[in-house]
Amino acid sequence: MSCDHELDAEFLHPSDADVLEIADHDGGLQVKFALACPECGHSLVLESAVESVEEGEFDLPLDDELYD
Repeated sequence: MSCDHELDAEFLHPSDADVLEIADHDGGLQVKFALACPECGHSLVLESAVESVEEGEFDLPLDDELYD
């Protein structure tokens, strides 16, 4: 089975995704995410190149439950 649905940011949320990999790629960073298609529920892998890095104003870790 395959998923041919267009992804819409309106239906995707950070809590729906998990980071699978952060790797060097062509002199920069590439991040792979896993999430379920909001239309059909198929497991998807999204890849994205890091285009910018900025300092954030938040405490780390974002999710303390990961370390409990």
